[in-house]
Amino acid sequence: MKRLTLSIITAAILLSGCDKDNDVVVIKPEKPATIEDFNGLWEIKGSGEVWDLSVNGLITYNFNSKTCIKADEENAQFTKPLVKYLSLNDEKDQLTFISPASSKVQLSKLESLPLQCDAKNLTTDMTLPETFDYVWHTLNEYYGFFELRGIDWSAVYETYKPKVTESTTQAEFMSMMDAIFTEFGDGHLSLEGPQGAQADGSKIDSWIREGLLNGGDDISGTLAELHAKEVAVLKHLMSDGELHSYQGADAIRFGTISPKLGYIRIDRVAGMILDEAEDNILSRVERDLHNTDLVMVHTLEQLQDVDSIIIDLRYNQGGFDKVSQKIAGYFTDSAYTFGSKQLNNDSFKGEEIALNVEPNADLNFTKPIYVLIGEHTISGGEVLAMALQTLPQSQLIGEATNGSVSDTLTHQLPNGWALTLSHEVYKNHEGQVVEGVGIEPDIATFAYASVDQKYMTDTPIEYVMQQQGVHASHSITADNLRQKVRDVISHTSLPSVSVAVIKGDEIVFEHAEGLANVVEKLPATIHTPYNVASISKAVTGVAIMQLVEESILSLDDEVADMNLSFDPNNPLNPDPKMTLRHLVTHTSGIKDSDMFFCTYYVHENKQPLAAMFGLSFCEDDMPVTTSLEQLLAQDYFADNGRYVGSGVYLDGEQGFPGSVMSYSNMGTALAAHAVEKKANLNLAQQMNEAIFVPLGMNNTNWHHTELPENNPKAVQYNIDSEEVLHAMPEYGYATFYDGELNISSHDLSKLLAAIANEGRYQDTQILSASSVEQLLGAQSDVFNIPYQQGVFWYWDGAFFGHNGGDPGTNALMIYNALTKTGVIMLANGEDFIGGKETIQPVLDSLAADLYRYGVQYN
Repeated sequence: MKRLTLSIITAAILLSGCDKDNDVVVIKPEKPATIEDFNGLWEIKGSGEVWDLSVNGLITYNFNSKTCIKADEENAQFTKPLVKYLSLNDEKDQLTFISPASSKVQLSKLESLPLQCDAKNLTTDMTLPETFDYVWHTLNEYYGFFELRGIDWSAVYETYKPKVTESTTQAEFMSMMDAIFTEFGDGHLSLEGPQGAQADGSKIDSWIREGLLNGGDDISGTLAELHAKEVAVLKHLMSDGELHSYQGADAIRFGTISPKLGYIRIDRVAGMILDEAEDNILSRVERDLHNTDLVMVHTLEQLQDVDSIIIDLRYNQGGFDKVSQKIAGYFTDSAYTFGSKQLNNDSFKGEEIALNVEPNADLNFTKPIYVLIGEHTISGGEVLAMALQTLPQSQLIGEATNGSVSDTLTHQLPNGWALTLSHEVYKNHEGQVVEGVGIEPDIATFAYASVDQKYMTDTPIEYVMQQQGVHASHSITADNLRQKVRDVISHTSLPSVSVAVIKGDEIVFEHAEGLANVVEKLPATIHTPYNVASISKAVTGVAIMQLVEESILSLDDEVADMNLSFDPNNPLNPDPKMTLRHLVTHTSGIKDSDMFFCTYYVHENKQPLAAMFGLSFCEDDMPVTTSLEQLLAQDYFADNGRYVGSGVYLDGEQGFPGSVMSYSNMGTALAAHAVEKKANLNLAQQMNEAIFVPLGMNNTNWHHTELPENNPKAVQYNIDSEEVLHAMPEYGYATFYDGELNISSHDLSKLLAAIANEGRYQDTQILSASSVEQLLGAQSDVFNIPYQQGVFWYWDGAFFGHNGGDPGTNALMIYNALTKTGVIMLANGEDFIGGKETIQPVLDSLAADLYRYGVQYN
């Protein structure tokens, strides 16, 4: 298919204002204008664009100060649609193009082509070194945001120019350009090669991060799957289980969550009704504006009786400004200005043009609107967000938008190459530049989270529902929920499960079902202690922050200086400064070797637990190391240590502190040991005195032998592929603090409620609000998934907490900070070690029901 018409006309349609036009007087011809009225050479200043209009059609040129390229050529028939958008001033030296998609473009009359565009000087072919030069000079002259995006463009030339030679392959060249552009984080910056290869400046936004979180090499496929799951969740939240649209068009879909609350999802502001019509950009824009009215009228007529509407722009990939402005016109009954745009680069500073919205003449929804935005909201979607944010009845919820707002300037290069860049400054109604920053929400929360899909929820939407007092059509009662807990036991091989729901600072639901001990037929209760595996790390994090609060520790303490008998630093690291912060954020470079499971031992005889699972690589003829200090000093951080196995550190520079995030049980153990040595205390005893006793956590202890005799710990069961239960012997590991905590669901609920409420549960304060903020806040700028790693606690979307899994253990502790809803779920069985792995989806479903109950709880 032909490229979208002339690149220059396409670009001009998307361009904003350039030159000042205060003196422009539009000629109103006595007869209809024709293209001949506008013949001549016309330059769009600050863009490297020249139009050569004549009776024969239109030739366009792209140029910079060094080079000029004939970009495209079309006949007179193609230029006919242009005429109605063109006008001249009295002097006939200024041509105005009123873009139907964006705003006016001013062109200045030229007497002749720029020297480099003369026929004998035109560039018709380019080597890769010449392509690099053209790209560099074009951006140098026309790109508008080097300083804002922190780019030293001269340094880029000095670094990369010598690397691009005649022997450089196209793949190598594109790889270099991609590395350069990635530093910008600008979704409108790209270089496309003749075979479709592309380098672009798009940043890894939070939606892309979700794709990475869900794994796989096919990010596009993964994102498509996540989109499908998100749509399934949305349908789940709609009162009739459906999203509707106008004649099947998918740019805008809508539904009702309740009779009071409507929902509109707008995924783009172009191609409002897709068709197979002619490839003419002007006609497409005109059609889009017409179709926008058809779609919006139909949508709002269906939602006319609701009291408020959620407008979801989180997946909006842009389009035309005028479509965005037209949509905004349906949510106001008066005209208003919501910002401005201005061409502004080193070559030219144009007129600042107001961005306006005119109300629709016939249909206006002026009741409250809640606009959902995120980092994947880009370009024209950001313009729509900016327009809606200005309205008094709107509230924006989510994350700041992408910050790639400028219209796109396109330069066509020889041999099928195309360069796009940003050169216009958009400002919001308060005069703040939004490029590189995005449109900021009024209520900040994570906009995208696959964990929401796991629990069949959508946090920003649930927040709005709470504000409006709206319940989902699939609301659940306490009696229903108790039955669902029973169903988990009857439909799986799990021995027991104990659950709780927290709302704000209250425990609003608790229930236990099944047997804590199958042989003795001992029923589980909400007070039965369960092993919670890695949730132990989160509790250890609370204790560490208590010591930091007392100035006994600092997260910036260097581990080697914390009174250890050994040096845990990577000997290959030239700057050995591993800190406590690195350990509690899993960024120390320490890994669990392939011998880690060999550190699990049976308490009764100190033999490896691995033997129970038929694993023969552990030393079965000698007791497992049970001393944490011995494990670390002699068996791990020592040459030829007993458990070194595949290595102590990640490979290469990834094994240096602060390089990557890699979950590490051994790192956790080292953190706890270093804290004990520095503070000269027993951390388990300290937690009992400073956390468990003050909160009345009477069924909690690190040592199973010290639990109340009349309320023993639930026996742990591994469930094999035949769904046969195998009672685990009491086992442990020298690493201890990474997973040996025993706690009831009731007790764990108290702790979670305290952390969720600035360190306070009822009348007991275990941690200051500022320390809780530090506990949960991002403690490292290392790229990581999940989004934010605190002191062992981590965020997954709007949920913070931790989970736990070990032989015979499956535990969950989560709290949604926006909806103020938490879930505790403890089970004394699992089938993910040698089993059928069918239990987890059932538990996820139960967690979704528990969360649903908490969200709707008043």
